Amino acid sequence: MLGVIRARGTGMASDVELTLTAGTVKFDPEDRRWLDQVVTLHADLHEEVGTVSLRGAPETGAKGAVEAVSLFLGSSGALTAAVTCFRAWLARDKTRALTVAWVDDQGAEQTVTITGDNMGPESFQALAEGVGRRLGGD
Repeated sequence: MLGVIRARGTGMASDVELTLTAGTVKFDPEDRRWLDQVVTLHADLHEEVGTVSLRGAPETGAKGAVEAVSLFLGSSGALTAAVTCFRAWLARDKTRALTVAWVDDQGAEQTVTITGDNMGPESFQALAEGVGRRLGGD
């Protein structure tokens, strides 16, 4: 289980869907300690961002389902809160990684991967700018 999060926004220009995949080089993906860390990320997002719904999503070649979280972003403020959670979660363990994918305002898929050991002030800049435009820049 890698912890896939899907986020759908209700911005003025169009809906925004983020796909966030949590990873680690420290634990096996099925290790209970890792799974607990992913659950903490989900809980933090729920607390800071709001509407979050859990569901199972089948993954090709895997037993069972990957837990997916629908995170509804209706404003750039919600995006800011989500990025704040991402940063805090990555900072707790340098071996963690987040891969975030979204479709930009030109219809092209964009992806950024940030690890705890390479996170800097500009790490989420492309995400914030691209998704912020899609949400109407409020």
